This record gives sequence, C-alpha cells and structure tokens, in this order.
Amino acid sequence: MNCFWRFIMELNDVLKIGEVCEVSGRMIKAGIYSEKNTEYLNYDGAVIKNVSIGSFVLIRKGFANIVGKVEGEYMKDNVGIPQDIKRIIGIGVLGTIENEKFVHGVTNLPMIGNSVYVITEDVISKIFAKNATDKVTLGTLIGYEEYPFEINVQELLCSHIGIFGNTGSGKSNTLAKLYYEVVRKYGSSANFLNNAKFMIIDFNGEYANVFDNANIYNFSTKISKKNKKAVRYPISLEDITDGEFWSIILEATDKTQKPFIERCIRKFKKFLGDSNDYNKDSLSSIIYNSNDKILDCRLYIREIFYLLGIKDRFSILEEKLMYNYKYKTFYTKDPIKDKYGTTKEEIYSLIFENDENYSLNFENLDYFDKFKLVLYWNYCEEIGKSFITKEHIGPLMARSNNRIDSLSKLFEIKDVLDDKTSNVNVISLVDVRVDMRKIIPLIICKKLYSEKKASKGDSLNSSLHIIVDEAHNILSTTSIRESEEWKDYRLECFEEIIKEGRKFGTFLTISSQRPSDISDTIISQLHNYFIHRLVNEEDLRKIHRTIAFSDKSTNDMISILPAGGCIFTGLASNFPVLARINILPEANQPRSENVDISKIWY
Repeated sequence: MNCFWRFIMELNDVLKIGEVCEVSGRMIKAGIYSEKNTEYLNYDGAVIKNVSIGSFVLIRKGFANIVGKVEGEYMKDNVGIPQDIKRIIGIGVLGTIENEKFVHGVTNLPMIGNSVYVITEDVISKIFAKNATDKVTLGTLIGYEEYPFEINVQELLCSHIGIFGNTGSGKSNTLAKLYYEVVRKYGSSANFLNNAKFMIIDFNGEYANVFDNANIYNFSTKISKKNKKAVRYPISLEDITDGEFWSIILEATDKTQKPFIERCIRKFKKFLGDSNDYNKDSLSSIIYNSNDKILDCRLYIREIFYLLGIKDRFSILEEKLMYNYKYKTFYTKDPIKDKYGTTKEEIYSLIFENDENYSLNFENLDYFDKFKLVLYWNYCEEIGKSFITKEHIGPLMARSNNRIDSLSKLFEIKDVLDDKTSNVNVISLVDVRVDMRKIIPLIICKKLYSEKKASKGDSLNSSLHIIVDEAHNILSTTSIRESEEWKDYRLECFEEIIKEGRKFGTFLTISSQRPSDISDTIISQLHNYFIHRLVNEEDLRKIHRTIAFSDKSTNDMISILPAGGCIFTGLASNFPVLARINILPEANQPRSENVDISKIWY
C-alpha cells in the first residue's frame, strides 16, 4: 500500500498533537496539547520525533489532507485558546495529499479547530521528492537521519544546477557526490557512454580522483610546448581555422580587430593548402615596405625569422641594414660613404646572400606556429601599406605571442576527437596562467555547445552536462583584467547556454563560494539549488533576491547550516528541504580538505 495512504488510514490520537487556532492566508497557527508537548512520541512500538521548527505536519480538514511546515513557535497568549494547550506553532501551508500523491501549492486552507498530526518519518522523503523510479541518493534528511535524501534523476539532471557555499561548507563534496552517484548508477550502460557527455571545469585541481574512469586533462602553461608527455585536449583543424576561436583567444574587438583576424584566417587557410605566397621575395618586401613603420614591425619581423629557423639571418640583417630616423629610410653601411634609399633587392641580398638554393621551410612548424607566422606576416604587410594602424591592432598583437604559445601547450590538433573510453572529462586549470583561466573554459564550453546546437534533430537524443567549479572565476560580472566589451561577450556566451541550452540537451552546473559575483541572469535561470552555509551579506542578498523557490524561514537557516548540510530547493523538490550530503569514499573525495595545523606544526 502507498505510504501516504497507509499513513492517512492510520491517523489516530497518538499522532494527533493539536488543533488549528488561527488562519491568516497560507500562515496557520496551531495549539499543541499539553500531553503532546514532548520531544518524542511513542507510535506503533517506535519512537518518532515530535514537531519543532522545520518539521512537517498534516492538517485534516474533512476529507482533505493539508501538508504544512513548522516555521515558528510562540507562547500561548490568546484567551480563547483551550487550557490544555500550552504552546503555539506557526505553520506554512505547502500543499495537499491527493490521489495518494503530494501536490505542491495552496489549493485548500484549513479551518479553526481542524486537527493537526505529526507526519511519520517514512513519509517525509516521499513528500519533498517528486515521484520517479530513477533516483540517486545523496545523503540523509537533517532531523530525519534514518531516511535518505533521494532526488529524481530526470528532474535534477535535465536542469541547470547551482551549488553555493562558503569554503569548508561541503560545496565541493556535494558537486562530486552528485556526479559520482550518477556515473556509478548509469556507468555500465552503453547508452549512457554514447549519449551523455560530462565536462568538468576544475579551477583548483580538486576532482581528478573523483571518478574511477575519466579523461583527465591537467592543463599547464608552465611545461615546454615540445613536452611529448603532456596531456593536451583534442581539437580539430576546423576549430583553429575559425575566426571566432581566435577572436576569443586574443580578445578581439568588433570594429577593428575582428576584421583583421578574419583576413588572417583567410590567408591562413590558403597557406595550409599552398604556401607559395610566403617566399624569400615576399619576406624581403614586407621588410622594405615597413620603411617608415619599422618601429611598429621590427619585433614581429624578428619573430618571423625565429619561426622560420633563420634567426642567424636576422642577426646579419640587423648588423648590416641601418635606419635613418630623420629621413625614415633604410641604408647600408658603406666603407667610403653612406648610401641612402636601400632597394628591396639589396635587402634580399643581405638576408639570403644571393643563395638561390636557400628556401624557407615550414615543415617543422605546428599548426599554432603556422597561424602565428601568418598573423605576424599579415600584420607587417598591412601596416607597411597603411591598411591598419598600430593603435588599433597593436593591443591584439601584444596578446598574441604568449597566448598562442600557451595554446600549443594545452591543445593538440586531432582528426578523430571522440574518445569512448569515458564520457567524463575533467579539465584542471590549477597550473594555467591567470590571463588564460577565463579564456580556456570559454573556448571549450562554446565549442561543445556549438557542436550540440549544430546536431539539430539529434540534439535531444543525447545530453551535454557542463560543470564549472569555482564559477565566479569565469562568470564574474566585474573584472579589472579585461575590457567591458570582452566581459560582455564572455557572459553572453554562458547566458545563452543557460537560457537556450535546454532545447538542445545542454545543461549547466555551477558551483561557487561567491554567488554575489555571478551574473543575476545566470543565477535566476537555474532550476535547482544546493545552498550550503553562506555568511556574507552580499551573497545572502543575492540568494534571497534571485531564488524564487525559497521562503523566509529557509533563508534564515543558510548562515547557520552545519558543514555538509545544505538546503535543496528547486524544480526537483516540492519545497525546500534540509539535507546532509554523505561524504564520498576517501579515495574519491575531492582534494579540498583543510590543512591539519596541529599535525604539520608538531
């Protein structure tokens, strides 16, 4: 028999604890009988907890069964209340039990004199969780420790999820526990492996050991780009011939820098098929044409020589080719007299010493170096012809050298990208330079989402789950390291995912200790929330203002939650519930534990 129905059939005087004495909208006051004003009740041979703040009660109104939550306690102060009532409790109506199911929402209100009953613990978990056969167990209910905290997989995983809490509150364990249980539950299914993809962006390197079989990418900008043992994330050649990809990397502005990037991309594609335009004669030409712009071009001309492996020739050129700043022209040092107005042919001769057999070799360049070569070549060419100015394109070029080198340490070009050994990918950014820590997640997430959208009719036959830990690093609304234009672009990309992603089977999970730093649009569009202890006033205000699922009594609990405890609320729950998330096995725990001061000091 359904637990609701059995519970209602067995309602008796043992479970009856009081009666309604005041009704004011959804807020009810009920008097507790003196003999029931105890901490525990003996029911059917078992000891059950009596009501207190946070407990659930059932109010019987004829054939209607109204469920409420205790939100306050008061001293008896009304003259009209019977003498055997010593305590008053405030109850917020949550919903009703209809057709053996809990129905959330106020559809019926009690009347004065209606009986109030304790709800037995075996019914509690059935009330807050929506009915489903597929559930994951994450912990226990606070106050009802014998009963599991179970969540409907469909309602939870087909949603955007927010996990918030101060450091040490259990936030990292909740994130790890949730996806650990999901992978463990479905991991043996071939459909799960083929139709679901999990991408975890790990800023602090905490989750590499959580999953027994996951693709771990320990990104590092400290390693040598020639390190063959480094694990790099695979991308396709099509990705790096996309102007949007390089616009993100180099933080290109719309009006001047993006058109320049697009011209470079066209030349890069042509270069990959035919490099004949990049020869000794054209190299001499860009030097000759830089004439009055040599100060703008010198650095990039030198880089071109270095990329081509002929830095010795650049040294010869610097030694023999002079520049007159007054007349803005090149000249060569002559033993008898200075000769002004050096020709392109003379520059060619200085570089290659009339060696007709000398050829430029591009074979040793990887794809990133080839793009850098084309970028620098095109910059010198266009600035020499006054097509562009240093003021507009210079900032982009200044960012290019280190960032393109960093990319070659983090990514590798592969023809086949699918790795079916695991559908869980963990990207660790703990060893990545600060200026790249926002760019890399944006590249990966935008690429995955774009591919998911492009799958069109097949998009709902699979799911993509993007999980961002310490999300304030990438979703912050304030930053002194980037332009307003690029910050808006970064936020718009993730706001599109959270607003439109559900239509394409893409779901976002964010975890953060500073929800106040994250875009209001993103937080308000989340469907389910795990809220751990937060004490900062700005964070609490953000939660109260943007989360529609919580009530005042729930909000008041946020700052006093124990470690590991959280308030779960959202579409997967009929109402907010207090839960304690179980700790993962030690081998699978995220590496976020505190330092043991007494141990390391002694």
